[in-house]
Amino acid sequence: MKIKLLLVALVAFSTTLSAQDWSSDVYKFGEQYPGYIITDTGVKIEGFIKYRDPVSMQEDVMFFAEKGNRKSKVKYKTADLKEYKVADKLYHCIHYSGGLMKKPVRANLVVNEGCITEYVWHAKVEGFALLTRGTNESIEDYYKRCYDSTMVFKKQDEEEVKALSSFGIKFAPKMAEYVADNKELAQKVKGKEKGYKALGILNIIAEYNAACTPK
Repeated sequence: MKIKLLLVALVAFSTTLSAQDWSSDVYKFGEQYPGYIITDTGVKIEGFIKYRDPVSMQEDVMFFAEKGNRKSKVKYKTADLKEYKVADKLYHCIHYSGGLMKKPVRANLVVNEGCITEYVWHAKVEGFALLTRGTNESIEDYYKRCYDSTMVFKKQDEEEVKALSSFGIKFAPKMAEYVADNKELAQKVKGKEKGYKALGILNIIAEYNAACTPK
């Protein structure tokens, strides 16, 4: 139970990072922002992408070769892309879609990129359809009520994606195995040294990335 509470605290912490800024002062719903897509064949195309809510952005991309030109619009399924970027938001299209058994490819928002990349996945909360925005409520606060966030991790050159919750039980052996190629770090985790327990997972990932060279 203690570890589960710690993981819940980490999820709350992760959603405060700058990558999660959806405020209307920065982004406006329906506006097109500079960005690019990279197709599943590796072709990069620069243009403009329409900003929408966090869940819709994970499923497909409204791409415009020319800003405001509807004739230049192309709708891409995220399953057909490797990555895309709109304004300061970078998405990787990976095998994570909220825990579905078939593990289809969907876009996950990059929080920290490295040999182990940290992402966040958004899902509508229960009772979403009944929620309304308060008169003086910011769009950022409204979205926090509308969408749940899941922290997920992916190691380079591996298709498997691990949700934060997968480390909840028996954290030490699971995390030690995950970073096993860094023997010194793995030993600290396995030995449950101070700062290398569940609450220190982000620092563990950061230490792993600092010692690793991304390909």
